Amino acid sequence: MTLFLLMAVVVALNVCGHVFLKIGMNQVGEIGERSAMEFGLSSITNIFVLLGLAGYVSSVTGYIVVLSKTNLSVAYPILMSTGYALVVLVSFIFLKEPFSTVKWFGIAFILIGVILISLKG
Repeated sequence: MTLFLLMAVVVALNVCGHVFLKIGMNQVGEIGERSAMEFGLSSITNIFVLLGLAGYVSSVTGYIVVLSKTNLSVAYPILMSTGYALVVLVSFIFLKEPFSTVKWFGIAFILIGVILISLKG
């Protein structure tokens, strides 16, 4: 598997993990609505929370493989900033979270930075 494809898989798993965690926690509700024990039990038995954790753990596993193949100074900025931008976009599309013009510009600058970091030489 090429490094680029592996990085794309890691980012996708990470984004899915975060989105599933949010969907699950929307279903579970806030911690203040019940006891900590009830909240914890509701959280760890929610299918979306479990899917989110699985996605996140899988992304960390892939990240370890990426780190074995490239420099941390390249892998970390590319994976984290790309993931950040995609989480914001997916949150807007699927979770109907607010999205402003300022966020569009912020994401554009982040992605420009990712491109600059990924350039060789």
